[in-house]
Formats: sequence, C-alpha cells, structure tokens
Amino acid sequence: MYYFQKTLKNVLMLTICVSLPCQAQERSSEPENVVFKALDATPVSLDMSSLPDDFRDPNATIRNFEFGGEFRMRYHHENNHRPSPGLTNALGLTGTDDDFLLYRTRLWMDTTFNEHLNLYVELLDAESTLENFPSRGNEVDRLDLHQAYADIAINDRLQAKVGRRSLDIGATRFAGMGEWANTRRAFDGLQVSLQSEQFDFEAYYLHTLSMQPQAFNQTNYDTCLYGINAQQKVKEGITRDFYWLTLELSGTGARYDTLGSHLKGTRDNLLYEFEGGVQLGRNPDQTDHLAGLAVVGLGTELEGRIGGQLWVYYEWASGSDTPGNGWHHYFPRAHRHLGYMDLYGRRNLNDFNIRWNCQPTESLELRVHYHYFSLANSADVPYNTNMTPFAGLGSNTSGSSDLGHEIDLLATLTFSERMKFQLGYSHFFAGAYYRTTAGVPHSGDARFFYTQMTLEF
Repeated sequence: MYYFQKTLKNVLMLTICVSLPCQAQERSSEPENVVFKALDATPVSLDMSSLPDDFRDPNATIRNFEFGGEFRMRYHHENNHRPSPGLTNALGLTGTDDDFLLYRTRLWMDTTFNEHLNLYVELLDAESTLENFPSRGNEVDRLDLHQAYADIAINDRLQAKVGRRSLDIGATRFAGMGEWANTRRAFDGLQVSLQSEQFDFEAYYLHTLSMQPQAFNQTNYDTCLYGINAQQKVKEGITRDFYWLTLELSGTGARYDTLGSHLKGTRDNLLYEFEGGVQLGRNPDQTDHLAGLAVVGLGTELEGRIGGQLWVYYEWASGSDTPGNGWHHYFPRAHRHLGYMDLYGRRNLNDFNIRWNCQPTESLELRVHYHYFSLANSADVPYNTNMTPFAGLGSNTSGSSDLGHEIDLLATLTFSERMKFQLGYSHFFAGAYYRTTAGVPHSGDARFFYTQMTLEF
C-alpha cells in the first residue's frame, strides 16, 4: 500500500504538470553532442504592460519577471552496479541490483531590474522512491535553494555573476552542472567575464556545496575551485581555450593546479577535438603531484540514408604507483564523457570510444556509444566517479589492466517543445581485471535500463 500511494502521488504530479499552459525557460547552454539538451522555449513573462496601473511607473526599478520550471521523472533498473552498503566503498561494479524511481522538480524566477542587473532564483526538489538500497548522494535533495545569483553587467565588455549557480566550465571534463544527476550540481562563488578583441576571459572563484538531503545545503569552504579560462577568437566553427584551474581540498591538504588547452572545430568534412593538460601540486600524502591528461577525437558527418555524426576518441588520464595520486578530474560531467553507467572516474584510465549520433526525424534522436576501458598504470587501481579507489583496493592488486567494454544505446523522442521522452539501455562486459583481481565484489557483466520523461513549463 505504501509503494502504491507513492506511485499514485507521482502520477498525480505528472498529470498536474502536463496541464500547465506556460512554457519553459532555458538556463543552460549545451555544447554539441550532449545527451540532455534543454528544450528551446520561452518563459512566461510579467512585463510592465501586464502590471496594474500603480506599478507602471517608468522610473520603477523592476522591469520584467520571467517564470519557468521543469518536472523530470526517471525509472532505473540497475543490474550489478547499484551501490551496496555492505561493501567497502560500494561504487562501480558491485553485484547488487535495484529498481527505483527518481523525480525532480525545478522552479525558477528571472528578474530584470535594468540593463545592468539581473537576478535569478531557482528552487529544486529531488527525490528517490521504491528503491531497496540507500540512494546515492546525488539522488535526493528535498526542497532547497538550488540557484540564487546576481548577473551584473558592469559595461559592454565586463560582466560579473555572484551567488549560488549551476554552470559548465570549458568542455566540462573538469567542472559542470551534472545535469544527469537528480540533484544537479551548483557552486557558491563568483565568475567574472571580460571580452576583448582576441580573447574572451572568464575567471572563477567557487566553493562546492555540502549536500544536506533533508536540510538546506551549505557552502563547503573546505573545497575551493578557482582559475582562468581564455577562449581565443579563431573563426566560426572553431573554439580554442587555454585554462588554469586550481582545486584546493583543505580537509586532506591536497592541491591540484591544472594547466591545459582545448581545441574543437571542423575542416571540410573533418570534425576534431583535442584537449591536454598537466597537473601539478600536492597529493593527500603531502608528496609532490604530477599527472597528465590527453584527449584526441576525430569525427565526420556521414552521408547517405544513415547520416549523423561519427566520432572516434582516445582519452587518457594518468595513474600513479601510489593509489590516490594520479590525475584528479575535479567536478566533471562524467556521464557525458565516460559512459552512461558512470562506472569510472577520470583517473588511471584509458578510454577508447566510438560515438554515433543520428537524428533521422525532427522528433527522434538516436545515439550508439561504445567504450573500451583499461588501466593506464597496472600498479594503480580503477577509480570511482568520486575519485576513491574501486572497492578500497591498494597498489599492485590489479590482476589485469583490461577493465571491459560498455555499449550505450539511447533514443530521445521529442513530443513537443515542452515534453520529451528517453529510452536507454547500457551493457558492460566485464574484462579480465574483475576475474583476476582478488577482493572485487563482482566479476560478471552489468546492465542498465532506464526511461525518462521531461516536462518543461
């Protein structure tokens, strides 16, 4: 009866949301080849013409209100990779199954005071239900202040955003909003943007949040992310970034300074993406930190009946003979880059992957992604998305560098500018690592099936 009542409540919420007449506001700019792109829609506006006469004073401060929201519901069937409280550091391939339902509601208000000041406020409520095991840390965040920031245009070239904000940085391999996660990711801090003739500069000073599923999220002052990203104005269709990003973790005394660059563009029918960086600093054991990252991607626009884009990538992140001292990926959108099952973090990892994205009709999008994962350093271990060693294993425990193969299938059907539906299936073929390494929780394959409905209003 309990599960029936909760399910009935979810159906009623969905029915109410579908009946809403207003449309959604897009608050995020998504790069190409993103799994979940916000719908192009216009929010309901309350401008001066709709205000009572007493509020139509041309000298009044507030000129425009915009309202919007989103309701998202997703069903998960997880086979052999649900976190289990009975295991040490229970992420990755665990041998545990679960079926459950995630739902999330976002409500926002965007207020324009004048040409120099804009305020944005967003509430978020994320919940998990029907599960047999405890939810992940990114699945539950009951009614909370997700975003609240001021967008200040100092002049035509200089802009500042201050407050709590969900944002992407660069190609999102270091920091991103984490749209796949039910709770989404946000930071407290400051971003300053400066436009020049040759470069656009963005400077960041951010803190992560200490997530409180049943209480108000607090600023985590023990974690600090800051740096500068400079985007060179090359020509249309080509982006080139140079960045310095630093992550300080006061709790462990670790510090990571990353210097890198990113290039993405097209030349005739050739698509390409390159990213590389070196990471310096101090490890949690207070030794010197030195690590590297390399990403090479080549693609093409397919002709004929099949069509779409075909990409081939090789991505490498260094490990270390001392577990925990390899490359640190900060706070990335891992789901976008390293497979939809989220089995690995970007540390001590080789990822050879092939991606085919196709849109056969205006309302249907298809994706087929393949990944082959292996260890970059056989003396090190695989890492979870939170940068902890898989199953708590230590150095020189790996029986093989062969982690396995992952196939991701995704179909997205857009019913209208407000509503879309997704159907996904992923299969992980476990490699020799799991059969030859003592202490792993599970050595078999894993499967993931999900459906998702998104309604923007």
